[in-house]
Amino acid sequence: MRHLNIICHLPLYMLIQDYSLLNTEESKYAANINTHIDFLIYNRVSKQPVLAIETDGYMYHKSGTRQAERDVKKDHILELYGIPLVRLSTIGSNEKKVVIDKLCEVLHL
Repeated sequence: MRHLNIICHLPLYMLIQDYSLLNTEESKYAANINTHIDFLIYNRVSKQPVLAIETDGYMYHKSGTRQAERDVKKDHILELYGIPLVRLSTIGSNEKKVVIDKLCEVLHL
């Protein structure tokens, strides 16, 4: 997987530049300078995104919170643009395996 690289805290507006698939609320969210992807694995040659990774603090991202609502919005935006996503909880386990398994799935390995 030498053709892959990773970037941390990538603003969503740098990843999604064509908002034609988004509604007004999603466009505003994606354009916000504080909206970011925690980690993005991308193809070093083509510069195309391969896998977005979000790390979710248990209390901050739990169901019913404002952040959980934003997470749903971000998930939908990434889905619309065909960017696979893995969400990792800070109280989870086997994170390395989860990421590797998803990468293998996405890369058809």
